[in-house]
Amino acid sequence: MQRPLKVLGSVALSLALGACSRNMPSQPKPSSYQGTSFRQELAPVGLHQLATVFTAAGDITPAVAAYRLALGGLNPNTVGSASGGRREINWDAVPALNTNNDTFPVDFFNQPVTGRARGAVFSTPGTGFRVSDNNFTDLNLDFGHEFVFFSPIRTFAAVGSNISTVQFFVPGSNDAAASTGFGVVFSDVDLPGSAAIQLFDAAGNGLGRYLAPTSPSGLSFVGVKFPSSIVARVEIRSGQGAVAAGANDVDDRDRGKALDLVIMDDFIYGEPLAVTGAQTANAALGTGIVGR
Repeated sequence: MQRPLKVLGSVALSLALGACSRNMPSQPKPSSYQGTSFRQELAPVGLHQLATVFTAAGDITPAVAAYRLALGGLNPNTVGSASGGRREINWDAVPALNTNNDTFPVDFFNQPVTGRARGAVFSTPGTGFRVSDNNFTDLNLDFGHEFVFFSPIRTFAAVGSNISTVQFFVPGSNDAAASTGFGVVFSDVDLPGSAAIQLFDAAGNGLGRYLAPTSPSGLSFVGVKFPSSIVARVEIRSGQGAVAAGANDVDDRDRGKALDLVIMDDFIYGEPLAVTGAQTANAALGTGIVGR
């Protein structure tokens, strides 16, 4: 069921982004949802103060544009790190061979090939990942009136789990890297707290957990930016359960047991830079400088 669309606004740390600043809301509160795989720890207070959080629901375009501007210019997807800026994944570079099946390679966007070298490798406690060009209606026709895409036409979900992890590398290499931040577009977030990202530094210290706002049958966005490269890993919760044949979304409660099912579209993140000893939460708090 479609509900009124909204865009939330305010920031945890002000940026000189002009009129776009109204689309950057404050730090979300932790969810009460107790997932078995999704940890609940928060970043040290000092790091929360350094983070700028962007969220929006419904018309997410202004907030996404503001987040892109905060990260910097879009870099070409070539091997090796640029000095700054951002990279993006919108799934439309995935060929038909890896679309509408469960064979998406976890390192597809870190292969040492121009176009694919984007420094992101995926993992999940499930059985794999699926890229769809029909919003997963080949699994369940009812998904056609629940899920939508942000950038046409491919979308993304883990298989057998609602948890995904993104690990950063120097694009096209096995060298660990860290980013200034990460943002994701979700589709059909029905319930508060069912879609979120949790960030970690290179030492595994938590950098905070950030919730996507609800937007039933619409789009939601959450993005987080730190002053410099510190985010080495991101854990994503997309809904309360896996998107699968036979699974029912909360919009279809009359069809049996239902969960809030959520899929993902664009990933937007700061340029992955090689990890240094300074790129940990403890070092950042001790020196007042995050990463490079």
